Amino acid sequence: MDITVVLVRHDKLKTSKVSLSEGATVKEALKASGFSLAAADRVAVWNVLVDADTLLKEGDRVEILPELTVDPKEARRLREEKNRKSDSPLMGGRNGSQHRLF
Repeated sequence: MDITVVLVRHDKLKTSKVSLSEGATVKEALKASGFSLAAADRVAVWNVLVDADTLLKEGDRVEILPELTVDPKEARRLREEKNRKSDSPLMGGRNGSQHRLF
């Protein structure tokens, strides 16, 4: 079966296509691709986090993802704080917080 392994980094993206036997695991796909995992890397199949022992199916995409640099909740809070300080007409959300009933 054909599997695509993608190495995602903040500044680059590398792809490797590997052929494995039926019943192969994520661990085997990573080994066949030649990509190495850093200590903080996470592994996903089609953007869903998985363990190294997860079985793969034909056409799966295995992704090696870096650690998060900013907590998503913190990033959202900082964006919202920035938007509240601006003089944007959309400061209050869609339509400037004017609800239309027609």
